[in-house]
Amino acid sequence: MAFVGAMAAAAMGIGLIGAAPASAEGAGNCQGGMDVCLYFNSNLQGPKFGDPYQHNYSGTFSNGYPVKNNAASVFNMKSGWAVTIFYNSNWAGPSQSIPSHSGANLNSTLKNNNASQCFNLSFCSMWQ
Repeated sequence: MAFVGAMAAAAMGIGLIGAAPASAEGAGNCQGGMDVCLYFNSNLQGPKFGDPYQHNYSGTFSNGYPVKNNAASVFNMKSGWAVTIFYNSNWAGPSQSIPSHSGANLNSTLKNNNASQCFNLSFCSMWQ
């Protein structure tokens, strides 16, 4: 019963997903050494891009689409830090935080409208 509830929450984009898939593909290597794995599709599915801590997104998913403004879900692999995904470059605009070792679908504002990320909001706000 708990599994059904968790799947329903994930389908609605509000649930946290407990583990990132282990496979890697193309430019989307989400194996060790990455801080964040961005997924082209919701529910941590589809082409992915391993991000070894970038300020503003660059690069492409393995399907050739740019990472910037094309991610639908995120898994945070960073220990001890939430990652905050921002609508605009340079840590600006609407945002969504994802706890350490958790995954989530981006909310309706940020889905396919993601431009930057930050792990330490107090640090990032000093540089805005």
